[in-house]
Amino acid sequence: MVVAAQATQDAAAHDLSHQVRLVAGPGTGKSRSIEERIRWLLDSGVNPVSIWAISFTRASTNDLASRIRDYCNSCGHPDVMSVNIRTLHSLGLRILREAGILRQSYPVDPLVLDNWEVENIFDAEFGNKYSIGKDRREEIRKEHEAFWNTGQWTPTNYVPPTPPISPAERSLFNSFHLPRTHTYSCVLPGEIVRKCVERMSTGTLDARNLLTIDHLVVDEYQDLNQMDLDFIDILAQQGVDLFVAGDDDQSVYSFRHALPSGIQSFQTKYPHSGNHSLEHCFRCPPEILSTGLSIINGNPQQNRIAKTLTSLYLTAVPPANGIKYLWGFSSHVAEARAIAQSCRDLIQATLNPRDILILVSDKRILLPKLEEELIQAGVAFESPREIGYSETDPGRFILSLLRILCSPDDYVAHRTLLGMMPQAGIKTLVAIADAVITNNMRYRSLFYQPLPLNIFTTRASKVINSAQIICAQLQTWSANETLGMRNTDILALLQSVFGVTAVQSWQTLSAVFPQDTLLKEIRDYLWSTTDDQRLTILNQIHTRLNLPTPGAGTMPPRIRLMSMHGAKGLSAKIVFIPGLEEEIFPGPRRQPYAGLILEAARLLYVSITRARALCVLSFASWRAIFGSSQQQTPSRFTAQLNGAFTNRNAGLTAQELQLVLNEIALL
Repeated sequence: MVVAAQATQDAAAHDLSHQVRLVAGPGTGKSRSIEERIRWLLDSGVNPVSIWAISFTRASTNDLASRIRDYCNSCGHPDVMSVNIRTLHSLGLRILREAGILRQSYPVDPLVLDNWEVENIFDAEFGNKYSIGKDRREEIRKEHEAFWNTGQWTPTNYVPPTPPISPAERSLFNSFHLPRTHTYSCVLPGEIVRKCVERMSTGTLDARNLLTIDHLVVDEYQDLNQMDLDFIDILAQQGVDLFVAGDDDQSVYSFRHALPSGIQSFQTKYPHSGNHSLEHCFRCPPEILSTGLSIINGNPQQNRIAKTLTSLYLTAVPPANGIKYLWGFSSHVAEARAIAQSCRDLIQATLNPRDILILVSDKRILLPKLEEELIQAGVAFESPREIGYSETDPGRFILSLLRILCSPDDYVAHRTLLGMMPQAGIKTLVAIADAVITNNMRYRSLFYQPLPLNIFTTRASKVINSAQIICAQLQTWSANETLGMRNTDILALLQSVFGVTAVQSWQTLSAVFPQDTLLKEIRDYLWSTTDDQRLTILNQIHTRLNLPTPGAGTMPPRIRLMSMHGAKGLSAKIVFIPGLEEEIFPGPRRQPYAGLILEAARLLYVSITRARALCVLSFASWRAIFGSSQQQTPSRFTAQLNGAFTNRNAGLTAQELQLVLNEIALL
């Protein structure tokens, strides 16, 4: 069956059609088909610079790039390094840049703000300028992002806040947004794709010829929203060949307005397209796969693409069936304690902590007690609530230094640096930006030229002068210098701005880098968001220096505690899914909307199929929610898991633990 499964992957990868749809269930080898598609195109003599592969997030794109390059290099194609592997937003930026459109709207090529920058720069300044609270300013921004993503003010899957955004609030946002994003040369997520569609749909922007795009591979096609789909469709109309891969059963990003209908309607839109489906699951044993499919079959969505998934472990020698446990607890305390104890016992039985995932549907409700019990059990964990080093002020300070060093026109990094200066409160920062706008100044000039008279207050001038001193020092550095050459300078800057504690934290973190690590490599490390990404960068550094790669032991051996959405694309030998109560999952936000209930089912399916050996699903009869103990109702999905829940007051027994270890040995 393995040979047949790989033959199906190759058949999709080698399809000669101008448009190809690949429907790939969880663990069926979608990534390998994409890798083989790129290799096949290169083997066919296609110019590598005319091949583009895109995914949505920077993290998923980095993973895609690493897979494609490793595979093609191993097949004798070093020219794969010229293949363009980018995010969708990055492709949009490139099109607008090459068309000269960005020069009309921004002082330099804009950057897409990350989550920290959206909250701490854009939202913070918007709220301060108009005295709008934290939650409300976020709601106002999200309404505009919904419009950018869909072209509609009240699109499908947009749940309006209470009270709805008023015309006055919308007007305030518009009056703030354009001048601010121009000043900082930045964009919010969703803006760039909309700008591309607006220009391309008029017939005045031929992106295909502008960038010489002949082949476009789109990963996770089911995660695209309407504006993304319009963007891809216009590229196809301009003559770009499409290869799209995804699975409507794994469409779980309605919060950014993605809909499964995009991949479902592909063949209707492109009636002559090639159509392929991967249905042999390499990841999940039969018991786990059938549990996930029971959820999908029990919550059928409209126009679902028909597919029949089969676990390859059915024909393995010896066969592996996988294990599913359904646990019911009297309280959330007992549930969290049982999970923590199970994790501890699995690790003590020599299981790598990174082979364990705990997936939660509501971080605010479920994480506190889980984290408390994991700490009590002595189990180290990576948490979605964890504040990474680059999310701290000293971490963002160093990241901004290195970003400026690598990209001197990075306006956002300059704004971040300015915000770290002593006495740089949000009111002062807003006043500085307002003065730049009012007096027709270029923001970056503040950091390198003498300040004009009578424009800035004494406090603002002092803040700017402090940043100027640091920028002048940076101009004597190079991105290709090493940590060993500049660490003393970094420590001195940290000491002057933040004090001795910041120095100590940097010394601890920087100890993972060889002294010959380039400053630009440290920038990439600090910009990453997970232990897996950081380990990949460290391995690349060690490979470049001809040093033994550090391996997983370099990063702390921690289990991964994350949101269900965060686990997309991952897998683990052991997966725990707690909190299966109606009040939490699907929960009150989804309950009024039939479409969101169906999406919750898909999210549970995605979560279950992360597991390779054991999946434990659980609920609690009583749970503390924001300080109040409340009786809970088992989730509607508990009736669709192909089994009966058993009452528990502890984690894995010794016998169960051994069964799990035996199952892992069969993988």
